[in-house]
Amino acid sequence: MTGLIYKDLAVLRRQLSTLLVFIFVYGGFCITGVFDFSILGALIAVFGLTVPMSSVALDDAAHWDRYAIATPAGRRGVVAAKYVFTLLVVAVSVVAAGGLMVCLSLAGLTKTSPEDLVLIALACGVLTLLLDAVILPCLLKFGAEKARIISMITFVVIFGGAVLLGGMAKDQFALPQPPEWLLAALPVLCGLVAVIGFFISYCVSQGIYAKKEF
Repeated sequence: MTGLIYKDLAVLRRQLSTLLVFIFVYGGFCITGVFDFSILGALIAVFGLTVPMSSVALDDAAHWDRYAIATPAGRRGVVAAKYVFTLLVVAVSVVAAGGLMVCLSLAGLTKTSPEDLVLIALACGVLTLLLDAVILPCLLKFGAEKARIISMITFVVIFGGAVLLGGMAKDQFALPQPPEWLLAALPVLCGLVAVIGFFISYCVSQGIYAKKEF
């Protein structure tokens, strides 16, 4: 499985390097006031979704799966490698974007506290894991081309819903007020939901891939 992860890193090294450069480029835009600092958090979701999809797309184009399932890793190893690779991409994106936002905050370039910026980066990472939990089984079952439509719909529904709720709150629309204990426990609950959802997604993908014909 380690070799399969290394293969993805080697094949996508240029794209990964380009995406990390994008984080610092957008950081410069934030300093000049072109974008709000929250854009760096949104990039975490973009990277966490596009990189795994690119990995599956390249595998489909090269018919890599037919070879990979014949290796000692087998079908289970192929699925496990994709999920571990996705976790690595999300983790690196969170660290890079969160670290840059904290550095800019400590330099006095934003009024947002470092603690809040770390929470923003972690929240975007959690949301990305949830999106990947939905998309990865589709990628492994249908391939990158068909799954791209599903991922776009999922992305629009979740982020569109978040923007809609934010707009309703800004317009002082009467939304149900959750209990204080729920608000306090919300970060932990969201993290647990993301971890459990990702694990369930992994189990579903194993079942899908075990029956897939090549």
